[in-house]
Amino acid sequence: MKYLKIVLIFAVSIILLYFFFKDVNFKEVGKIVQNINPIYPIIFFIGHFFQYFIRAYRWGIILSQYKKKIPLITLFNFTAIGFFLNLLPGRIGEPVRGILLAREEKIDKSYGLASVVIERLIDLLMMILIFLVSLIFLKSQDSPLLLTLKNVSFYVLPFIILIFFMFYFINVPRVFQFIEKIVLFFSKIIPLKLRERVVRFTLHFLKGLKLNLSAIDFLKLFFSSLLVWLYLIGFYWFLMKGFNININFFETIHYFSILIVFAAIPTPGMAGTIDLASKEALMELFDVAKNDAVAFTLLVHVLLLLVWIVLGFVAIQMQGLNFKMLKNIKEKERDEVS
Repeated sequence: MKYLKIVLIFAVSIILLYFFFKDVNFKEVGKIVQNINPIYPIIFFIGHFFQYFIRAYRWGIILSQYKKKIPLITLFNFTAIGFFLNLLPGRIGEPVRGILLAREEKIDKSYGLASVVIERLIDLLMMILIFLVSLIFLKSQDSPLLLTLKNVSFYVLPFIILIFFMFYFINVPRVFQFIEKIVLFFSKIIPLKLRERVVRFTLHFLKGLKLNLSAIDFLKLFFSSLLVWLYLIGFYWFLMKGFNININFFETIHYFSILIVFAAIPTPGMAGTIDLASKEALMELFDVAKNDAVAFTLLVHVLLLLVWIVLGFVAIQMQGLNFKMLKNIKEKERDEVS
């Protein structure tokens, strides 16, 4: 089953990449990239380093309910390691970074995992809100791609809010006592020697899904989440200037939103997903020529992977980890939890 999943993921990547490169003039694409003023990709590359500090700061706010003072550099390193491991199929970097940070800071691993779930849901919620607000500033909303994304956003938004409400509701003392009984009942199918660990992990994970923060911390969480996305979108907008793609900041939000949707498909290093999404979005929304769209997309993807790799290698060394440990983390965690 494990290998079938990997084969399917790679198959999806290959299919998407086929449609991305279909009917592309590679010689022309090469010329376009060569003619770009290097200041644009350099600033885009450097700018992506600093977004990790914003993400790290925000992650620290979420985790502050379990441990007040986690060094920012530690949060930064494990955030970078998470992105680095997303080069592998299945986006395993997300759960693994939560596990690794929990081990480092002596926090329950279930809380580490829960913090990653919360962070990703906040990201999705914030991106949808930014996208919907940006539609106010769009002159034309006739694009089928944009209309589809708009409709999906209106359906997904209340669902995400409902999930956060559910996280709060299940942690109401009376409700949690009832859920605890349900977990204990179904745990009877688990072998006795493993049962206690599984029950403990499950209950702690459910507790970790509640954001028990002060009003000030909620505000910090909101504005840091907003800053992450506006900061990133600004650099995409800047890089587009180098390709003479003359769109405004709010239009860049629509392009970036489409990328985020497709990036959720767990292909290794986002191969094929953001590529096809970027090309189609540029061509359909802004009438960018195919070769220009492909050139811009390839440069963006290469720069993103370089950031992941460079920061990932540095962070792994700084934390005293090795690749064998990272490779086996999934199996180790499964054994410890189960």
